[in-house]
Amino acid sequence: AAAAAVSEPDDMTQEERVAYLRARGVIVETNEDRKAQKAREATPLRGEGEFVYLKIPHEASENVQRLHGPVVAGGDSLLTVLKPVFADATTLDPRTIERETSARLEKMLSQQPLKAPSIKTMQKLGLEGGVEAYPLARGGEKEGWRSVSLYIDEIGTLRERPRNARAEKLCQAAGLAGLSIHGDAYVGRTQAGPKGIANCDFYESELEPTARWCEAARASHHAQSASLPTHEAKSGTGEHYDWSQTDDEVEVLCHVPQDWVDATPGPLKKRVEVSYGKGDVLRVLIDRKPLVLLVPLFAPVDPSGCSWTIDGTDVVVTMEKRDAKEWNTIFLTRTA
Repeated sequence: AAAAAVSEPDDMTQEERVAYLRARGVIVETNEDRKAQKAREATPLRGEGEFVYLKIPHEASENVQRLHGPVVAGGDSLLTVLKPVFADATTLDPRTIERETSARLEKMLSQQPLKAPSIKTMQKLGLEGGVEAYPLARGGEKEGWRSVSLYIDEIGTLRERPRNARAEKLCQAAGLAGLSIHGDAYVGRTQAGPKGIANCDFYESELEPTARWCEAARASHHAQSASLPTHEAKSGTGEHYDWSQTDDEVEVLCHVPQDWVDATPGPLKKRVEVSYGKGDVLRVLIDRKPLVLLVPLFAPVDPSGCSWTIDGTDVVVTMEKRDAKEWNTIFLTRTA
C-alpha cells in the first residue's frame, strides 16, 4: 500500500523497482526479506554480555543489519565500537569543511569572524574515526530512563557521503524533520542506572513509526517545537548588495550607485553582465566593471535555475540552491 503512493517508471525490473522505492524512503518487504527475518529470528538474539543494535545502510538496496556489541560498565560502547568503522583516509575538501562547520562555529564565536577548522585537524579526525550519537529519544522516568540514539560518522557530511533516506525517515518519524544524514547509520539504545549508562537491545521491529519509543519521541519533539519561536532564515548585507533566502533559493539585491547609472547612456539592462561560473560564484558587472563579486558561494547553485532582472537601479539576482539547505553566510572566507 505504501508503494502505491510513489510513481515509478514502467520498464523497471522487480529488483530495480524495489531499489527505486526504498531510495525514496518507502518501506518495501519482499519474500527474501521475510525469509531473512525468519532466519534471524531462528538464531540466538545475542550472546551473554552483548546487546543488539542495528545498521541502516545508506545504500537502499541493502537490508537493515542486526549487529551485536559488548556491554561495558558505565558507558556507551558504541562510541568506541564504531570509531574504526568510520575511520577513512580520504582527503577532505577545504570548502566543504568551512561550509558545513560554519553554523556550529557561528554559535561558538558569535562576536568573531567565522573561521573553519584546519584541514590538518579535520583530516586527523577522519583518520581516527569520529562517532556522533544523535539523540532520537531522551528517556525519562516514564520510559525507564531508556534513550534511543542514531550513531553517525561525525564528519560524514564533510566527506560528502550519500544521503541516507531510511535514516532520515526514522528521524522524521521521531519528530525530527529536516535532518540530513550522510552515509551508513546505526541505531542503538542505552539505559541510565545507578552505575551509569549501559547499552541494551534495539530490534528491527522498533524501526516502525508505531513503536512505543518512537511515538513518545514524536510527541515530545512536537511539543518542544510548538514552544519555540518561529525560525527566521539567515540574511545579510555587503558592499553594494543585500541577500536573503528561502528553502530553495537565494536572492541577491545588487545596488548600482547613481554615478554608475549616469556614467553611460542607454538602458541599464544592456550594460549588465551576470555569471555564476560552475555554480560556485556570483559575478555582477556594470559596463564590465565589477559591482558584486562573491567567490566562492557558501554552497553550490544550479546555473540553469538562476536568473536576474532589473528593478529601478537594482539588479535582482535569483539563484537556485543545488541542495535545499539553509546558508549561514553568502560566501566562504577561505578558498584554499
